[in-house]
Amino acid sequence: MSRLSKSQVIRRYYLYRATARPGFHYPVYTFFLLFNGLSYTQIGLIASIQSIVVVTSEIPTGYVGDRIGRRNSLAVGAAIMLVSNASYLVATDFVGFTFTFVTLSFGGTFISGSGSAWLYDTLQEHDIEDEFTRISGRGRAIGLYVGAAGCVIGAALYTVNRFYPFVAGIVTAALAIVFVLRLPQNEAYDDESDHEQERMSVADAIPVIRDQVTGPRLRWFVVYISLISGAIWTMDMWIQPIARDAIEATFLPTLESLPMPRPEILFIGLLYGAFRLLSAVTSDYASDIEELLGVRKAVMLIPASIAVTYVLAGFLPWVVFPMFFALKGGGSLLGPIQNRYLNDNVASVGRATLLSSVAMLRQVAGIPFRVGSGVLADMFSAVEAVAILGGLFLVGATLLWVFRPPVTADYEPPSETASPGAESSAAED
Repeated sequence: MSRLSKSQVIRRYYLYRATARPGFHYPVYTFFLLFNGLSYTQIGLIASIQSIVVVTSEIPTGYVGDRIGRRNSLAVGAAIMLVSNASYLVATDFVGFTFTFVTLSFGGTFISGSGSAWLYDTLQEHDIEDEFTRISGRGRAIGLYVGAAGCVIGAALYTVNRFYPFVAGIVTAALAIVFVLRLPQNEAYDDESDHEQERMSVADAIPVIRDQVTGPRLRWFVVYISLISGAIWTMDMWIQPIARDAIEATFLPTLESLPMPRPEILFIGLLYGAFRLLSAVTSDYASDIEELLGVRKAVMLIPASIAVTYVLAGFLPWVVFPMFFALKGGGSLLGPIQNRYLNDNVASVGRATLLSSVAMLRQVAGIPFRVGSGVLADMFSAVEAVAILGGLFLVGATLLWVFRPPVTADYEPPSETASPGAESSAAED
């Protein structure tokens, strides 16, 4: 067990989450790319390259996390993200900004599986893994509260000087490295610990992924969250054009009358700050929702509710802004519950590799939805494309729950004395 107390470990984890992604650049990076002469086609191409980087990197970087230790993997990811933030200050063309976003995505793959794996194993070492949803949700909420302020501050800084939001991002990224290095290693990677754990070889990685992903507890759950990733989360890429159209139709004359430069930029910063604020609040209540509804009902009802707002927005324009908040709030509720289920049903050995593999599968599933929704947006409009995505999700999810339920009716989270590996094995038997 870590020499640190439970409260010390959790406090350090929260500090890391607070600085991991403050979001100073989030509401303005598209404007910054356009200012530097990039076209929408080039911006879309960069997004496609990012997806390829994620798909090809998730399993290798998850494997690296299982080899060098999850804490060390988080540190590598934080360092790469620092490089990404710094490159905004020197990039001036398509190639330069491709480097910026490729390093951002590559750094994120070191974190996606290892972050959840580190937290679950750390809580298990302290015999409190049943608190994963609460602590994970609280950590995400803290990051989002900071991010809400970061979006507003970043937009305000951008109106003063276009480079200021990225300077702030560099400073915070450096702090994130400091805080992640203060996290304890998991027992299996601590040289001063007597605990020994088997570590995977390269030859072991593929069978571990295959056997666990195709096991009865995860097989259809992975299909389901891949459908969520494609049909639900794809809408995030359409927020800005949909919001722009909505603002032009409603608030723009009022905004232009305000005595400040680029008031629409500040408004979008406030909008993104509100998204993160809502996400923070809902993430903090993820464990309460899990306790109230149970895992099965939560993962069934939350994405379905989001999809319904997509469909309604296609017919009722006033639903557009509620749709945005349903996406952000519902996503923050679902994330910790979904990750708890995944962690409950995989063994500790290779946990980061497995979780990164699931993240990779979700990225792969999202590619046809992103491409298809782009075609639909050109044919109709962005909001109509999103409405079609919502309808596709409702049909696909209904078929899954009727014929191949992603979470069985008899599922119960493992007790504190049962290991995730034991739970998974029992299910397979």
